[in-house]
Amino acid sequence: MTANSFLEYFLVLFGWMLNNALWNILLGTGLFALPLVFKVLGIWLKVREEGADEGNKGVLALPRVEHAIYVSFCVMLFCCIPLLPVDISTIQFDSSRTKQCGVNVPAPQNSGYKALVNDFDGKTAEVPVWWYLLHMVSKGTTQAMTASIPCGNQLRQLRFDVQNTKIRDPIVQQEVQDFAGQCYSRAYFKLKNSNSQLSDATINSVGWMGSRYFLTVGGYYDHYTSTEPRSLWPYDNNRDNGYPDVGRGGYPTCKQWWSDANNGLKTRVLANLTAATKIALQLRYSKDQWEEMALRWLVSPRNVDLSGRGETYAISGNDATSGLMGNVTRLVSSVGLGLKQAEALPGFDALKQALPMIQALLEMMIIIAIPILMMFSAYEPKTVVTISFALFALMFITFWWELAGWLDDRLITILYDNMAEQGIINSSVPFAGFFSSTADGWIMNLVLGMMYVVFPMFWLGMLSWVGVHLGGAISSAMEKGSVQSKQAGEEAGKKAQGTAVKRITKA
Repeated sequence: MTANSFLEYFLVLFGWMLNNALWNILLGTGLFALPLVFKVLGIWLKVREEGADEGNKGVLALPRVEHAIYVSFCVMLFCCIPLLPVDISTIQFDSSRTKQCGVNVPAPQNSGYKALVNDFDGKTAEVPVWWYLLHMVSKGTTQAMTASIPCGNQLRQLRFDVQNTKIRDPIVQQEVQDFAGQCYSRAYFKLKNSNSQLSDATINSVGWMGSRYFLTVGGYYDHYTSTEPRSLWPYDNNRDNGYPDVGRGGYPTCKQWWSDANNGLKTRVLANLTAATKIALQLRYSKDQWEEMALRWLVSPRNVDLSGRGETYAISGNDATSGLMGNVTRLVSSVGLGLKQAEALPGFDALKQALPMIQALLEMMIIIAIPILMMFSAYEPKTVVTISFALFALMFITFWWELAGWLDDRLITILYDNMAEQGIINSSVPFAGFFSSTADGWIMNLVLGMMYVVFPMFWLGMLSWVGVHLGGAISSAMEKGSVQSKQAGEEAGKKAQGTAVKRITKA
């Protein structure tokens, strides 16, 4: 048995453990046989309602009762009685897709779920034959279909990881705000006042504090310095002439302050990225590209606000409004933007993270409920077919999510490539604007929501419709088979009755 997510890895085993416990309760109390009693009683009452011309009632009832008992016991044998042992070591975490796309995902034993591995260590569940085979077929089909999808860049997942990275060190948070006020705002103000017109490339470059334009063009970051002493840089008489040596460090230029290999603000901000996120970015983009993608978000006013719990910076040279009315305007626009996004489908990144968890929980719920469902249906084959279709449809949703992720990657690539060609993107680095964006176009959000939510819902609806009707067709076939056995029983009864009458007449 295999699992596609960490949570499914544990919940499948836990579900079968509870399934076994529920079946043992039904066995111990004898409730499992109650539906059979009612089924036999129903057959007997139905036979009694038939006319006297139908023949001997016992002969009529016997094949029907045998048929009902045989079918029910076959269903119980294959779908209710636990036979095949499964433990935490026999369930395999499916990493075939991640290996195919060159992504390193840790085993559950090496992840944050390690405590759950220890909880389930040594515990064993048993799975009925039919559900074991169904699990293998469903997972095998899903994996084969998923393998046929080309590997994508997982742009939304990468953006989710980047935007969930906060600047944890309050000293670095304060330095980001100091750099914005002492370097970026001064350089931006000088740029606007010393030029009558800016090129598109310049406009795209100077939209954030780590601007390559300010770092490479003379008169900006190589000219301005920190207005406060920085302990990571020693006092330099040539550079810091005019500033007092107070014994707390020197006054680095903005270029040194940002780009220093060991102590630079850029290096210390990037240290907040997790190793997995950093590796994922490095595999897809060059050093300059992935660093700008991540830094544009990490040092953005919004992330500084989130990291510092309400403390952020404002750029005077880049902010036309100030004071109370400016703050009110920004607040209203932020609320309006949030409400507009909420009108579409909110929280898509969080939704992507939650959907596999919901899938695993639903799978566990169905597994636990199987004994009760089978008992209440009196072990009907129709119920087996319906539950089988439900489980298969639920497991196959993984394929639809993989397909949705690939399509989403392609749509984002097409959109931002087109924006770059038209010169309306705010960076020369591809997807830098996407990684620092907190509000995509609502059309993109609707498309994403349809792919991740509506497609699986429609898929489940189609499969449930087919499952119900196919289950009904199988039940109808079984009923026709019972009618044939009934007719055979009736013919046998009539022949026996005729033979007896003839012998009595002869006697």
